[in-house]
Amino acid sequence: MRNSKLVQEVRGVMTRFEPLTPEFVAATAEDGLTYEEVADILAAHGLDIGKVVCDPTRKVFGVYYANYELGQYATLVLQRDYLQGIGQTEFRKLESYGGICPNLLKNDWKNYYFLDVPLPMAIYDFGQRYRDIPRDQVFSVWHRIYKRIDYGTGMWPTEVIDYVLRNAPAPAKLPDADPDGLITIYRGMGELSQPPERAISWSSHPGNALWFAIRSGQESRVAVARVKPEQIVAYFVTFADENEVLVLPGTIQDYRFERMIPASATTVPMLVAPVLLDYQRYGRMARNLGYLLERNPFQVHGLSHILRVLLLTLIYTQHSGDTLSEANRQILIYFALLHDIGRTNEDCDDHHGEQSVALIQQKNIRLPGMRLSRNEYQIAYMIIANHCLDDEVGEAAFMAASWLSLKEKARAIHLLRICKDMDGLDRVRFNGLDYRMLRTEYAKQLPLIAGCLLEEDMSAVLDAEL
Repeated sequence: MRNSKLVQEVRGVMTRFEPLTPEFVAATAEDGLTYEEVADILAAHGLDIGKVVCDPTRKVFGVYYANYELGQYATLVLQRDYLQGIGQTEFRKLESYGGICPNLLKNDWKNYYFLDVPLPMAIYDFGQRYRDIPRDQVFSVWHRIYKRIDYGTGMWPTEVIDYVLRNAPAPAKLPDADPDGLITIYRGMGELSQPPERAISWSSHPGNALWFAIRSGQESRVAVARVKPEQIVAYFVTFADENEVLVLPGTIQDYRFERMIPASATTVPMLVAPVLLDYQRYGRMARNLGYLLERNPFQVHGLSHILRVLLLTLIYTQHSGDTLSEANRQILIYFALLHDIGRTNEDCDDHHGEQSVALIQQKNIRLPGMRLSRNEYQIAYMIIANHCLDDEVGEAAFMAASWLSLKEKARAIHLLRICKDMDGLDRVRFNGLDYRMLRTEYAKQLPLIAGCLLEEDMSAVLDAEL
């Protein structure tokens, strides 16, 4: 799972601003660099080592030349090669100013914070200057900084956030309200996230919230809140903008967490261990069916997709509490392995289910150990043919099947819904899952588990000795 603490290092902010000391340089420099050498290198460009600040809690991007009064900032890496090489470009740039940073002098706030202030120093600098920025600009300047920083919400001083949000322009549009007039919003949360009652950033779409939760390390969750329209400060209406909803801080009270199994170091092994032998057995079959191993991010329907759907299917059969017969279980596995065998493209394709059935029948594909009756094979074929069509189409096809009894039709439709859910869960790979649309209750608990599988090499365990 993603190392959210490393992300915080790279896209986060400094929280301590201590003067650089000879002891700190000696403890962190790896090539014998001394404090005196750093001072001499800076002095050659008219820069004072007394303006250097460091955050000893950060392993990367934690040392900066920071002359706040003049808006002069430069990244320092405590390595001799850097300071005498790449770092010289930054030092010469500051020297060329001859005083105050040009963008700061012009009050070009957006370029100042985008080009001149290092991201880890941005909250600090903005907190000193926000009242100098015109009220009709302060929100847009702040939001541009805010969008670039991960895990920074709790670092913004309360008075800064309050001032900025209360000077935001009225939103041109709000998310659609529920019948009672309240608006439902969603928030993906991880280990380092602010609790819902203190959070300001939400989304109007659960898929965006889930996307963030999946990429937020262990113990991630999706929160759901209901707010009044007047609590919403801004709304950014597109999926690319995360359908972001900004709310006044401290106003969230009515919220809950979605009932999803967390993708933690405890839960994932508990789910996977009982089905691991079956995963190896059937996964080896999948590897021999001709699926290509995905080679680029735009190829999403290859072997890894099949293996993820297989593992999710096995987890469902083991842990859902659904009383499935062995024949039903085999139909589900049969679907997992063969539902995309006829797919020839990466586009939305309503026909690849039928193409898969045609290829199975043409090649007379049989899976070792599968003991299905003729009717059960026909059910499996119909599920594969209809899995990429609207629910109503597939269910109507089964209801029209005269060779099935009413009981068998209900059974087949139930299996169809499970198969569509297991395949649908892997839509997390391209932020395409609206978990509210899942059909079975247990599938609605698995989105975070489906998300954590994206970072696993699904083929690696197939030949491992257990």
